[in-house]
Amino acid sequence: MSEILSQSEIDELLNTLMAGDSASSTEPVEGTSAIKVREYDFRTANRFPKEQMRTFQVVFETFSQLFSNRLSSILRVSCECEILSIEECSYSEFNNSLSAPVVLAIMNAPPLLGSLVLQISPEFAYMLISRLFGGGSAGENSKQFTEIELALIERVLRQSVAMFDEAWDKVIALSTQIDRIETSPQFAQVTAPNEPVAVIILNITMGEETGLISLCVPHTAIEPVSQQLNTRMWFSSSGLRDDDGKKAERSLMLAGKLLQTPIPITALFEQTPATVSDIFNLQIGDVIKLDHAIRQPLTIKISHIPKFRAVIGTFGQKYAMQIVDVIQEEKPNESIAR
Repeated sequence: MSEILSQSEIDELLNTLMAGDSASSTEPVEGTSAIKVREYDFRTANRFPKEQMRTFQVVFETFSQLFSNRLSSILRVSCECEILSIEECSYSEFNNSLSAPVVLAIMNAPPLLGSLVLQISPEFAYMLISRLFGGGSAGENSKQFTEIELALIERVLRQSVAMFDEAWDKVIALSTQIDRIETSPQFAQVTAPNEPVAVIILNITMGEETGLISLCVPHTAIEPVSQQLNTRMWFSSSGLRDDDGKKAERSLMLAGKLLQTPIPITALFEQTPATVSDIFNLQIGDVIKLDHAIRQPLTIKISHIPKFRAVIGTFGQKYAMQIVDVIQEEKPNESIAR
């Protein structure tokens, strides 16, 4: 019975232990620096390796550049896009962090499994709406979106989907499509709540205004292409997308596209001066005398560059030109229009 402690002794022992723990936690060991310790929860172990996160970094750096250029052309204003963070969390954490109102674009990107979620912050959404409607400041951003505003945002996103595919082209060929637009997180449950996801947050700057967009990529979505999310494979001669067969196939595809590219061809007579009064008094049936001899060849321009001399004639029921001479390049830089 003598080994049993009284209540007062138990309280004194507990107070001594607590005082010792606080002292040891606040005072670092002599000769050592303070070490920051972060708790590790084995239930939420990292499912995205560092190599895959580096791949996301490279891919979305490309996407941010393409997306900023696309936005600048659509909105007719200078836009800048940059990556703020790339983090791993559970889908429930991502879903609970969404504010209201919110715009969620549910995307399908075969061969990725399932769906991806593109979240647009209210600030960025109203930046788009205000700019496209001719306004200046985004103003109020706490009210619910109307059907017209959602249709406008969806149209901009559908025009920018190609930028997402182009950014992923080095890794895998995607065919991304927007399935639907949601304004409530509870209707955008694309995976299990405890499923790990990679969240990429981008900051959009338009003048003095800023807004955020984030993309949620579930871990199950990238399982079919997990082996290809490796930056070292892009530069390896034995990589899946850089073998000899793929290179030859891409070369043939590019050559085919170049051969089918339309180029304007223009045939020009020699310049003929005329006064403004002569041009103003022209009537139907009048004849303009050209300072160009009948047998003198015409100059043919490919785009804006003079390339050939030709004589005019007919071929069947159509006018035609027969090339009689090739104009040699006189200037080293032909890219400047004359």
